[in-house]
Amino acid sequence: MLELRFRESGAEFAEEADAGLALRSRGEGAETVPVPRVRREGGRLRAELDELPLADGVWDVVFVRADGRTEPVATADPGFSLRERSAYLAEPRQRELRVVRTPEGRLRLRAASVLPYAEVERIDIDETEITVSGVPAYVPRRPGRQEAQLVVRQRKRSGVVTVEAELADAAFRCRIPLAPMSEAHDFDRAHNEWDLWLRTPLADAELRLASRADDIVGKKKRFTFPAAVLGGAERRVRIRPYYTVDDDLSLLATDARGDKAQGAHE
Repeated sequence: MLELRFRESGAEFAEEADAGLALRSRGEGAETVPVPRVRREGGRLRAELDELPLADGVWDVVFVRADGRTEPVATADPGFSLRERSAYLAEPRQRELRVVRTPEGRLRLRAASVLPYAEVERIDIDETEITVSGVPAYVPRRPGRQEAQLVVRQRKRSGVVTVEAELADAAFRCRIPLAPMSEAHDFDRAHNEWDLWLRTPLADAELRLASRADDIVGKKKRFTFPAAVLGGAERRVRIRPYYTVDDDLSLLATDARGDKAQGAHE
């Protein structure tokens, strides 16, 4: 259940008994969905949105006066709390609702269908391995230790590396050795990508590693990680983590024997 709390909704509106809230979709064929469950507590409103029939997209949050007039909700709150986001990830769900503040200060709601995944919170790299840690997102959580594995798959090739992962109290940590990827490197390709998946009893399917909780999109062009170089003079391979166009976490392996251009990757 998601609650929107309007801490400064305005005394006049808060005292207007027949007034309410609604969500209005943007773009052609705009649709307005009333919010039936709104509670007033002094100058604050609480709106329960969990059962509303919202299509994926961005919705304006509007006040609805007793006479039917509507007014956009303005806010100075950026609408983001990493602590609240972390708590939101802890609940199983198929749809995600996020509040968004526009540059003009208007409040909007973004609705999106979601799948369970593994939220990456930390990445460390040294000369021979990469360590990743984080939490499973949108899946049931269990206290205590659980068995888990991290599966590293070579994209468009048959290479697979599986390593044990620590999963305790709904947090995972895994050390990924880079030597197997160096040994499986295909030098006929400009670059070899390896995608990361968490296999856990908490979910029916493997969970793709990604970083989405911080609300920063387009990480591929924003984040650059250091690389490790493995192998001898004849098989030197450079490996580093990188984010894909979908903000999934993968590993990029390239030829380190010379100064070849790495080429594009996703």
